[in-house]
Amino acid sequence: MAHTNALIHEDSPYLQQHAHNPVQWMPWGDEAFAKAQKEHKLIFLSIGYSTCHWCHVMEHESFENEKLAQYLNAHFVAIKVDREEMPQIDRYYQNVYQLMNQRGGGWPLTIIMTADRKPFFSGTYIPIEAKYGSAGLWDVLRQIVTLSKEEPQKLDEVGRNVLDGMEQFDRAGRGEHKVPLDSKVAAKFVSEVSARFDARNGGIGKAPKFPHASTIMVLLQIHRLTESTKALSMATAMLDHMALGGIYDQIEGGFYRYSTDAHWGIPHFEKMLYTNAELLEAYGIAYQLTGKALYQNVIRETAAVWAQRYRDHGLYYSASDADSLDEASGHKEEGFYFVFDYDEARKALRKAGIKETEKILEYLGITLEGNFENGRSNPHIQTRIQIDPVQLAEAKKTLRNLRKLHPYPFIDHKLLSAWNGLMIHGLYQASAAEPSLRESARNTMDALMDRLYVDKVLYHQVLPGKTPKVQALMEDFSFVILALLDSYGATQENKYLSWAQALADEAIKRFGAGKHWVDSDGAFSSPASIEGNAYRGALAVMAENLLRLEILTDKRSYGAAAQTILEQGSSAISAYPTSAPYGVLAALAQQHGYIVLKATAQQQSALHQAIDAATPYPFMLYRVTTDAMMLACRKDRCFAYDKSVVPLVKKVLENVQ
Repeated sequence: MAHTNALIHEDSPYLQQHAHNPVQWMPWGDEAFAKAQKEHKLIFLSIGYSTCHWCHVMEHESFENEKLAQYLNAHFVAIKVDREEMPQIDRYYQNVYQLMNQRGGGWPLTIIMTADRKPFFSGTYIPIEAKYGSAGLWDVLRQIVTLSKEEPQKLDEVGRNVLDGMEQFDRAGRGEHKVPLDSKVAAKFVSEVSARFDARNGGIGKAPKFPHASTIMVLLQIHRLTESTKALSMATAMLDHMALGGIYDQIEGGFYRYSTDAHWGIPHFEKMLYTNAELLEAYGIAYQLTGKALYQNVIRETAAVWAQRYRDHGLYYSASDADSLDEASGHKEEGFYFVFDYDEARKALRKAGIKETEKILEYLGITLEGNFENGRSNPHIQTRIQIDPVQLAEAKKTLRNLRKLHPYPFIDHKLLSAWNGLMIHGLYQASAAEPSLRESARNTMDALMDRLYVDKVLYHQVLPGKTPKVQALMEDFSFVILALLDSYGATQENKYLSWAQALADEAIKRFGAGKHWVDSDGAFSSPASIEGNAYRGALAVMAENLLRLEILTDKRSYGAAAQTILEQGSSAISAYPTSAPYGVLAALAQQHGYIVLKATAQQQSALHQAIDAATPYPFMLYRVTTDAMMLACRKDRCFAYDKSVVPLVKKVLENVQ
């Protein structure tokens, strides 16, 4: 290699991708900031992740460019951050971007700041030369260097103003203005979703269109609570369009990260663990409510492809790349592995003896003219065409084999505690449609605690064959506790509840002991927000975890901690409920209240089935006891008891109506 920089010593696959750039990257840490201070240089911070398409584009255009690298090295200390490895740093600077640009950011995130960490410039992908209506990176760097020499006080002033704005942002995030949350929050949530709902294509907003899995899940839970037909119809419309569209891999299963268009046709071809975990949950709940075979099929295929391609000794990898190698050109192209040339696909199907080849290709949206680059097609279902399911299954098998002629996209092998926790939760929810997933969820839970909970210390991540080093952040605690409580509910094994309590106690001590919850307890931390971003808000999940623990353990301190979180997030939940979907769910859980049903191990199965058949009430928990009498309890009282299932269920129904 012609160049090697300090990233060569890092474990992160993303940082390793940049270890041979001519840019003299440094990892985030005191050494980099000390160097900037000593050499009187500005800081160029770039945040991304290993499977990010536009991160690759910016690297190829700019960070592999010798001349631009020389200029960067001469005037800046360049710092590279993996947002999956250090989500707390990414979260903070995404907020900086939002403050400076009045819109959401993304990746790659580009921040330029003074040596004493005052940010004065923020951007996302920046082309090396001006195009797409954007200034070029050459222009940006030169203008900033000139300004730093001629009027450095201006950069310092902008940076101070940004930090002042971030302090105000943090105060808002700390929830210093509390408002009461009442039952109207559900109706407001549905109304706010409806205002942005795309009735024609399903989904929220225009292109680019994201799955908004947490929003869908909360709509489904609101329907279960209130019988809102509007909530159910919007949720199922979104799930239907995604399941039939190009955001879903129609050949192998699993969801891409988002759609570049409004009708779910052409995705951004990354597959993220958190996207698929949250959608497994949404389709699982929707299947319970509707019994749709389409949802069951999506669940089976999605779980299967993640188990096949993305699993290591029981845990799931974080993501796969959007780009893959086109051997003919020798270059990586976005989506190349996943899309099809019409003639090539038709030839393969005919060779395999598939009947009605042209009709099947039309059904799959694989056409002669194509819908993607170079006349290739990304499959999406044409529901107007009727296809024999046996022939379709054979055709998909043939097309999967056709894909095998090309290399699969790069997979980031990081094993993240938080995202695996989300996957465990998703698998448990999806097990209503595919019961075998319950065992998969439990096995993943055990693997997580074995590999990432070492000597009673929870870690953020580990790479295969490596030892975990970075201790867990607040979101790791939040999502792992969520998974542990699900595991306890499914198995009634006390070890899961004990682990959940131990982690909750430590989380409160490390992240919630001050006046406000923080997202990490290291040198770089910021107030934890109840709002979600790429996935559900960890603080909101923590609130619901604590509500569940309160009733399962009879410890009121957990409920008090949940109350504090919801009070501090009340302003955001009340003003913009769709910005904090899981916060809305936690608020509804607090208002309506969890019910725990206590029965012997022999009675549990029949009781669980009877409750599921009798009521869709979403806030039900179960606990094994040795008493002959079954009990139904809220946090402050037990309101029903009986030796028989039927009369107990009747009393429960009276209490939730």
